[in-house]
Amino acid sequence: MKYLLNTRQLLSTIKFLLMMLLFAIQSNAQTFDSPKPLTERVTPTPANAIKIFEEAEMHPYEHLLTQEERQAVVQAFELLPPLHQRILKEHLEGISFLDSMPNTALTSTIESGDSVKRFHISFRAGILKQTISQWLTEKEATCFTENNGDYKAHYNAGSMNAIVYVLLHETTHIVDGSLDIFHHSDGGFAKTFTGGVWKDRVSLETTDSLLSKNHFRRGKLYPYTLATSVYNRLQQTPFVSLYSTSSWSEDLAECLTVYHLTRRLKQPFQLFVSKKGKTIFSYEPVKNKRVFARMKALEQFYAAG
Repeated sequence: MKYLLNTRQLLSTIKFLLMMLLFAIQSNAQTFDSPKPLTERVTPTPANAIKIFEEAEMHPYEHLLTQEERQAVVQAFELLPPLHQRILKEHLEGISFLDSMPNTALTSTIESGDSVKRFHISFRAGILKQTISQWLTEKEATCFTENNGDYKAHYNAGSMNAIVYVLLHETTHIVDGSLDIFHHSDGGFAKTFTGGVWKDRVSLETTDSLLSKNHFRRGKLYPYTLATSVYNRLQQTPFVSLYSTSSWSEDLAECLTVYHLTRRLKQPFQLFVSKKGKTIFSYEPVKNKRVFARMKALEQFYAAG
């Protein structure tokens, strides 16, 4: 059985590498290939991205990076996996930072006169003043009703700047979009990653109504009194976070980000629930056997770099 499992993983890796080879061949004829280094691609936010906010009656505005913030962005790009860096050189047109932006980030496509896929990422500038732990804790709080002060859900994910996590997450969407990972029906990586977990892009295999109706899936907010129950259910799944349940694209972005954060950057990724200052629940997703099994498939992204 162990031999069969290793053989399947090897075949999946070979298929993924062949897909990368095909991509590389096509890229020789179809690349954006900007001469600018990734760290110098800070540009104004595209009009189509601004329009999305304006139609929702929101008015974010351009943020001018300080020298310290610019250095944080440079470091975040340098910490990306080799595959991400290579694909971004060919497909990332630019990034921008906005103040008064309601969400954390927005990856948008850029229309061009050729067949090359080009992307722009807009980030909420405020994350540059947060650590990964602070940002994840803030994000997780959006799943719960207003706290009465007794309960708290928080992350220990190290003290790196939040842009390290968010940039890797968003650029994984660009890798996904450039390679059409989930549109390949070759029984390779996509099938391995989604099998038994997703019915389709947004439909979960699980029938757990508590977990499948979380805020990130447009469900109602949980009362904090349900926090331990929610996370107990989560640790019975292969998801690294509640946000992973949004769609299979977000699942991949979250899983790869947590993999890189913990395995490559050697940072912690732990979730805690406390009541009146006392920890009543803790969870470390990377120690979950089902999470670990999926993460092994992610090693293909590094072999292909």
